[in-house]
Amino acid sequence: MLDKFEQMQKFSTILLLAALTVAAPAAYGQAGPPLGDDFIFFVNGTNTMVPTFDGAVVEDPAMAGNSVIQYEYGNWSFQAFRFDAATGVDMSANRDSGDVLHLRLWVDPANAGMEKVALMMEDKTDGSGADDGSADLPFRLVWRVPEDMRNGEWHDLEIPLPPATWQELEDGKAAETLDDLAEHWVYAGAWSSGGFGVGVSDEAGPNTTENPTLWQEFEWSNVQNIGFFWDNNTGGGPVRVDDVYIGAPGLDLSMATNPPSAMSGVMFEAITGGNRISWMHNPEYSAYNVYASTNEFTASTDLRSDPDIVLVASVPHTADSFAVVHRVEVLHPSLAEQPLYYAVTSLSVFGVENTDISGSSGMVNNPELPVQAYITELTDSEAEMLFTDLSANNASGEGFPDWLMPFVVDSTHSKQADAGLPDNDEDLSAKVWAGYSTDNELFIYAEVTDDVITLAPSAVPPSDAWQHDSIEFGWGNYDVRDAGGTIFAGSPHQDMERGDFADYQFRISGHGDGTKAGTTPYAFVGWSIDAVPQGGGAVYDVLETNGMVTGWRVLALFPLDAIQNTDQGDAVVPPPTGTDFRVIPFNIALNDGDGANRDAQIQWSIKGNAGSQWWNTPAQWMSVAMSGRLTVTGVDDVEPLPESIALEQNYPNPFNPVTSIQFALPATEKVTLRVFDLLGRPVAILLDGQTLSAGAHTVRFDGRNLASGQYIYRLEAGGAYVESRRMTLIK
Repeated sequence: MLDKFEQMQKFSTILLLAALTVAAPAAYGQAGPPLGDDFIFFVNGTNTMVPTFDGAVVEDPAMAGNSVIQYEYGNWSFQAFRFDAATGVDMSANRDSGDVLHLRLWVDPANAGMEKVALMMEDKTDGSGADDGSADLPFRLVWRVPEDMRNGEWHDLEIPLPPATWQELEDGKAAETLDDLAEHWVYAGAWSSGGFGVGVSDEAGPNTTENPTLWQEFEWSNVQNIGFFWDNNTGGGPVRVDDVYIGAPGLDLSMATNPPSAMSGVMFEAITGGNRISWMHNPEYSAYNVYASTNEFTASTDLRSDPDIVLVASVPHTADSFAVVHRVEVLHPSLAEQPLYYAVTSLSVFGVENTDISGSSGMVNNPELPVQAYITELTDSEAEMLFTDLSANNASGEGFPDWLMPFVVDSTHSKQADAGLPDNDEDLSAKVWAGYSTDNELFIYAEVTDDVITLAPSAVPPSDAWQHDSIEFGWGNYDVRDAGGTIFAGSPHQDMERGDFADYQFRISGHGDGTKAGTTPYAFVGWSIDAVPQGGGAVYDVLETNGMVTGWRVLALFPLDAIQNTDQGDAVVPPPTGTDFRVIPFNIALNDGDGANRDAQIQWSIKGNAGSQWWNTPAQWMSVAMSGRLTVTGVDDVEPLPESIALEQNYPNPFNPVTSIQFALPATEKVTLRVFDLLGRPVAILLDGQTLSAGAHTVRFDGRNLASGQYIYRLEAGGAYVESRRMTLIK
């Protein structure tokens, strides 16, 4: 008599065997699109027509300037070129026409003697993922790397594709009719996520004793992956491949290294908030690069070395739209409008760029660009008020002048940094004001909107507070032009530097329970003294809206003449005063740690190259004006602020086809300005939630594409203000 445990084991075994003896699923079905003649996967770059690629492209250690693919060893690791999971590709014609799999192969000697080290193809599955034997499994065709090629040397291989079926391949081996390299092909069965194999252990094909009812022939008409496979967990080393293609022996690979035809047919136009560059897609191209500069592009322009040229965007052939909006902001109110020059290049499917821009460059002079926030010199009384607030533990920031526009970090002006994006502006956003005294003291006031305040624990040092709710700043203590950069492109530093052009990271963090009484704030400096500087400090408080806690706020002081590492030659730089003007590399990053550690980080940026690693790459930071107080209007000439929001009648009115719309703001606000026809249908969005400083503003409206008649323009600001006026277009 079996006991209960033995009965359960026996019953489970019967169920598993029943699951594994279901009828073998049919082949997946309709063939994928043909791979095509002489299909090249990689030559100094990956073919972008292959949707997914594993591995890293590195420089060949044996040949400077030559790129190769490097696969790193992993237990049971398969790294491959992967075709579309919905279609696969049909390689039947390639096999029948006598094509070869060509590649240069380098195998680390650490793989010597290891079991089942191979090149591998997998056929497409039905995608069900079922692990009970009912799924269409990924069947394998492998080419086992001979031991004499696992020697750390390059081998140039032209491996004939094998016969179509397991039996034909085995017959060819038995009759010794196969090429020596083709002898290493094996139809190696399949493995299921259910933990069982089909013809894997004995590699006996349809004669397998390992779940024989599930055996299928490899589907040449539905190949999905081709790459390198370590079918073991016993260790190994890296593998490199180069010049990978399926095609005729001795194929000329210059088609993969030659540039495509030159780009043409590009349109350039000014729009609200930036400039638009657009073109029609050419199927010959895999991607497009869009460049911008304050200097005109010529035939002799070097796109890769000119310090003033910025890569605005790289647009792949899979993009939904072949248009780029380059967001541009005027650096400072005192600067005249600056025309910008653009050029678009074409890239081949292997990433080779044609830098001929003779037919794809143009200029845009946009008078409607918004003014960027800047860092201003404070009067003695303003600085004294801020210092008094710091001493009194008051985080109000009321010492900053009312007319100074804050840096706004939110969904309309930010890019992802080294963590995820926040859910919305209520989850994470901020307004940040910055100013400095004639004593070289930098004051920063920030209001951070955060729905869950999770500060660093009290025991965490300021150097580690980036993992929790905090604000970080990139600060270059120099003018970008003196360091070899430009106002437009910014700092040339790809790494943090010391000396005359020194880079720093500031951080303001609260440590404690998030209440004012239970939180200790710090003003921390990294990348030099790595400490809380003497004479600096911060005060913290919660941020409340209508009696509800909606975030936190801080007021901090950084003594700019006490942050230098003088042992490494950092210069003490006096601040610009009066009519002096400096353009510094500057960045703001918000950290949000709703969980145990940081889960979101965004940075104040509209630069095309801004992204991860911003914290040690000043070249990613924005260029920001650090201006003496007299650079705009002079302190005595500052216009009084309006007492309320006011929308004026457009002028001229009637108009044809351009008119100006004026409005005034008593404080910094998010503003939306739209134009409607008399039926209430929107015809233009002039401002869309854009943050504007206090004062008077003028927006230009061009109605050349509209019919004559009356239109309504409507201003929304301050969360509650809405006003509309009529205007008349006469052509």
